[in-house]
Amino acid sequence: MTKSTTSKATSANQKAAEKTFEAAQETVQKAIKDVTSNFDDAAAFGKANYEAFVASGNAAVKVAQTVNADFAAASKKAVEKNVEDVKTLFSAKSPAEFFELQANILKGRFDAFVSESNRLNEVTTNSVTEVVEPLKARYEEVAAKYNLPLAG
Repeated sequence: MTKSTTSKATSANQKAAEKTFEAAQETVQKAIKDVTSNFDDAAAFGKANYEAFVASGNAAVKVAQTVNADFAAASKKAVEKNVEDVKTLFSAKSPAEFFELQANILKGRFDAFVSESNRLNEVTTNSVTEVVEPLKARYEEVAAKYNLPLAG
């Protein structure tokens, strides 16, 4: 009977050890899954941030190219306009006509300045929006996920 009792006790201990080992194995597997899931989440988070910065950078490059092209065109137009205005002033037949032409040129230049200022204001506003939009969208996504205050 001692042999039978010892055998039963050994069998029971072996089963208990197997259950404990299985439970420990499940716990380790769950911990590994959680850790790798966190790494995946962190990698996805970093990738999304990187993509937002790249999109913003690309928009900034596009804006810079547009501004440079506009500046070159405006410079060329200004030189041409200056030459035209000088020719107009030299065509005056009298001092009164000269001053009248000069006043008209200055009025036209002022109107062009106001118009160009309004256009540049609009371009700047649109450009800033284009550059900031990917970053703003990314922030809003993160803010919604982590209950942060949204950008105004």
